[in-house]
Amino acid sequence: MADKISTYGRAGLDISQARSREVNRADRAADAQGGRKPDAGRDAVDFSNTATMLKGIEVRLQGQPEVDEARVNELRQKIESGNYELSAERLAAKLLRLEQDLG
Repeated sequence: MADKISTYGRAGLDISQARSREVNRADRAADAQGGRKPDAGRDAVDFSNTATMLKGIEVRLQGQPEVDEARVNELRQKIESGNYELSAERLAAKLLRLEQDLG
């Protein structure tokens, strides 16, 4: 069976040959990978070692609080009492490092 693509003012275009070439390319790619062909109707997922490690880190982080309440309360008390000292050099260095990390 030949599929035809009609265009205005031209005869149809037979694409059946192109489809068979795509199938042959897939077969050759499977042969190049050691003859492995995917099972029809089955999906497979192969997790890399990095993905498994990242998933473990994600699980451990879920147990951590999003905000360090003790640190927030300590800073709040210092600011309210007027004992909070800000180092302009340290702040500038951290902002530069942030910009470098983002850029």
